[in-house]
Amino acid sequence: MEVMQIIGIAIISTTLCLVIKKDRPEIAMFIGILTGVVILSSVIFKLGFIIESINNLANKANIPSVYITLIIKLIGIAYLMEFAIQLCKDCGEGTIASKLEFGGKIIVMTMSFPILLSIVEMVLDIIP
Repeated sequence: MEVMQIIGIAIISTTLCLVIKKDRPEIAMFIGILTGVVILSSVIFKLGFIIESINNLANKANIPSVYITLIIKLIGIAYLMEFAIQLCKDCGEGTIASKLEFGGKIIVMTMSFPILLSIVEMVLDIIP
């Protein structure tokens, strides 16, 4: 989906939400959530080229694919968590959003720990 199409969907959905919000706020919130999911799903397929390019670059640099895969997963988790957090905030659930943010940070930290260990091991191998 091109940029103008995404902007068009957002403007139409926003206008629709503003009109409907007076009489049916729950429908307006549903339209907002649905619009976010449509936009997310339309742009997520564009990431294939970037992931393929990163893998090619990693192969040229002799970086193990395990690390590249993990980094791509971590970036994906960070973006999805941010999307979910903003969705919770849009629905007026700030407390759930803050707990989700905390949980996301813990997940990212635990998943990135093997990379940290690998870096520490490489530094220790360099130091006599």
